[in-house]
Amino acid sequence: MQESMKRQKIECWQCKRIFSLLLDTAGEPTLIRECPYCHASLKLDFGGEQQNFITIMRGVPRTQPQENTVYQLPEILKSSNPSLPQ
Repeated sequence: MQESMKRQKIECWQCKRIFSLLLDTAGEPTLIRECPYCHASLKLDFGGEQQNFITIMRGVPRTQPQENTVYQLPEILKSSNPSLPQ
C-alpha cells in the first residue's frame, strides 16, 4: 500500500455516525463523498498540516526520487454539508 493511502475515520455531519474510508492523503485537500448510513452528501476538507516525504525506487535504473505531499489528519475527520458556503 502506498504511504499516502490511509484508512480514515469520518463523522457524518448529518447523522453523526462514524465510518471509515480509504483515502489518498496526497490527493486533493477537499473531497465530496456520501455517508454509507444516511446517504447525505459530505464535504471532507483535509486542511491539516502537510508533510513531505521522498520515495526512492531501488533496483530501477535511472529513476529520480519522487517527493510527495500528504496531509496529517486527525483520528476522526469531521465532515460538513457541501451545499453550505464555507
